[in-house]
Amino acid sequence: MRTAEVVIAGGGVVGCALAYQLGRRGADVLLLERGQLGAESTGKCAGGVRQMFSHAANVRLQKVSLRLLQEFEVETGMDPELRQVGYLFVLTEPAQVADLRAQLRLWHAEGVTEARWVDPEEIQRLSPALNVEDVLGGTFCPSDGLASPAGVTQGYVSAARRLGARLEEGVALTGVSHNGGRVRQVETTTGPVATELLLCCAGAWSGEVGRLAGAEVPVLPYRRHVFVTGPFAAVGRRNPMTIDLSTAFYFHPEGDGVLFGMSDRDEPSSFRQEVDWAWLEQVVAVAAHRAPPLAAAGLKTAWAGLYEMTPDHQPLLGPHPNLQGFWCACGFSGHGFMQAPAVGLALAQMITGEAPAVDLSAFTPARFAAGRLESERNVI
Repeated sequence: MRTAEVVIAGGGVVGCALAYQLGRRGADVLLLERGQLGAESTGKCAGGVRQMFSHAANVRLQKVSLRLLQEFEVETGMDPELRQVGYLFVLTEPAQVADLRAQLRLWHAEGVTEARWVDPEEIQRLSPALNVEDVLGGTFCPSDGLASPAGVTQGYVSAARRLGARLEEGVALTGVSHNGGRVRQVETTTGPVATELLLCCAGAWSGEVGRLAGAEVPVLPYRRHVFVTGPFAAVGRRNPMTIDLSTAFYFHPEGDGVLFGMSDRDEPSSFRQEVDWAWLEQVVAVAAHRAPPLAAAGLKTAWAGLYEMTPDHQPLLGPHPNLQGFWCACGFSGHGFMQAPAVGLALAQMITGEAPAVDLSAFTPARFAAGRLESERNVI
């Protein structure tokens, strides 16, 4: 029987970041991905990187992630294609103005001092395609921006393998054996593996992994669409990631075109990933008002992927309260790519007995039983 000190279930960017950071600390790591590394939610995300969260713990986490992305090429040898074009939140409701002005004070207190309030005139200058006639203001953080999901994932994969970590594709987890309240073995499509530490990094499928282990993991999948235009000069290459908080409509430059999307807040949970072209019509209707030039752009491609949502829109990070040796790194609610660098570092430090670079206690899986819930509000 094969053995591993740590088994990681899931080969998205979070699992690969953990494999790398644990490998750096000398751990014997086996990562199992039933498909291709980075091909599911990681490969289908919009690539945003931001610090403008409503919850202080997320701000701190993202500050560490941003630093790690800035150092990424030196550390791993792979260019993460970090483009700090900024994030722009556009507000049209008085309640949003009061909320984001309060959040701005939080960001400054947490050291994100470059974030600032912007009036409609500056919003128009930052993102010229916008219609700002009903805009009350917004927030802009110039150090936020975009990075390459494929580049970051591959950087972690290559670096982890150089350190001796085993990252295997086409291998599915099929069972988890435990006795005495502790993980002892995992079953896979290529045979059993003896281990006493299983990390659930399965994204939208994390609830399924939890069921295999007999431990509840409160994560549900929700479909999200992404659309990309052909060449489109009306949105420049330095245009920030622009988000209308009222509708969740967003867009950013992508190659010589524009990537855009919008959350369907009424769609029920499912594992569906086919494109719903009727939803595109609703997105274009919103775009026609908020960014009129974009509504006339020619569509180049489209896809759908899955968000991994928790009840409070906060990730599950750390040991599961009901099963020793079963740890969670999932439930990112749309923020897994941008938070992966810090999560990989901090969880690996916790596992190996180091002081973590950022406090993860707010994200403990035990918070649900304890009733300590504080939702993240800035979810797109």
